[in-house]
Amino acid sequence: MSLLRHEWFLLRKDRMLLFAAALLLGLMALGLYNGWRFTQDLRAHQQALLTQEALRRDQLAAQAEALRQGQGTAPPAWKSPTMPVPVGNFLVQPEALLPPGPLSVFTVGQMDLLPSSYQVSLQGRLTDFARETLEHPAHLATGTLDVSFVLLYLLPLFALAFSFDLVSREREDGTLRLVLVQATGLRGWALRRLAVRAAVLLGLCVLAGLAGHVLTGGGGGLPRLLGWLALVVGYGAFWFCLALAVNARALSSATNALVLVGVWLLLVVVVPAAAQLGVSALYPVPSRVALVGATRDASLDAQRRGSEVLSAYFEDHPELAPKGTRTEGYWPTALAVQDEAARATAPVVAAFQSQLDAQQSALELLRFVSPALAFQQALQDVAGTGGARHAHFLRQVDRFHASWREALLPRVFAGDTLGAADHARLPRFAYVEQPGADVVPRVALGFLALAWPTLLALGLGLLWLGRPRLS
Repeated sequence: MSLLRHEWFLLRKDRMLLFAAALLLGLMALGLYNGWRFTQDLRAHQQALLTQEALRRDQLAAQAEALRQGQGTAPPAWKSPTMPVPVGNFLVQPEALLPPGPLSVFTVGQMDLLPSSYQVSLQGRLTDFARETLEHPAHLATGTLDVSFVLLYLLPLFALAFSFDLVSREREDGTLRLVLVQATGLRGWALRRLAVRAAVLLGLCVLAGLAGHVLTGGGGGLPRLLGWLALVVGYGAFWFCLALAVNARALSSATNALVLVGVWLLLVVVVPAAAQLGVSALYPVPSRVALVGATRDASLDAQRRGSEVLSAYFEDHPELAPKGTRTEGYWPTALAVQDEAARATAPVVAAFQSQLDAQQSALELLRFVSPALAFQQALQDVAGTGGARHAHFLRQVDRFHASWREALLPRVFAGDTLGAADHARLPRFAYVEQPGADVVPRVALGFLALAWPTLLALGLGLLWLGRPRLS
């Protein structure tokens, strides 16, 4: 206990370490503010979209009912609120929105890159109108300086600053023998010293995380917060154990610092970048230009065969075929042509998605190579700002798109019109949060990917400390 008190006394007297701790807390505060501002802006943007949609729906329902009762001047059919096709394509413009992640204040993740809002229509599967973005393109290219960014890239450097001379300083000063006379051995002394330094730095990170959670409203739930904090402690523990292993090699303090910074550069910068480049080369996605060209060619071919395509469409969907007469109108033919074009380009789209899935699977496997990759992916999973939650959102958008078509297509082919009651029954999108059963296994893999290099570094450090060099 006296050794722990002595180490705590030394830490309090070291002004450089105090400055480093204060600097880390300041950077975390800045990251917290950036994440909170991004989340608030996104929520305000999405609320404005929902308000505009509700206003459109109310106005269209009132106009449609008035036209049914013969009031007012009827607009052209292509923009009439009583006609199913313009209502389904561009008049209502139903919003499918992905809310900010439960812990997006801490981890913006991929939410500033992946679309979080779609407008669904009858045309194709879904339409992303690529409306105004919330971030400047240069900001998107460099990423958001949130709390996770600070912890991913800078926490290792602060941990190494706290521990690069854990044993070497006393060896260089010639006081190591004197210290060991009062301690229980080199291993026990080094572990106690490491524990105090790690507890101080990581304890500050945990306290800062708890304070930030309270100050920003406490959203996300306690289990996700505890998982996020545990990942931070696990990531920091790896770097402290790595410093212990390097100190056990009896090198000078300057050499320790050089080696540890080199390892940081390799694991945090080089390996993730090389992994991304390697995965992209191993699983290249088809050209988007080819996808656009295939879609255009399929659409032109389907337009030339309009009547044939419409007849084939009715054969595939007999429940939509008009009773007793043959419908050859513009809108039924146009919808049939669009579906035929989507069917013709489905193999290209499937190949594109297959390669993206292969890339993601490879990156998830490579998390076991770099603790930084494991930490980043696990933080995004527990915060709800990664690719898994976005894929969960897209599946719900697809289901909503199918229900939107089911509500309107029968009226298109039957030639029915819409009134206020019909507008009120049109479906609305409601996001259902990703279940915990999907999140826990992914975060557990992140912990496993952090645990094995941490235990390896700790084991090697203890092994090498068993054969000490005192001078």
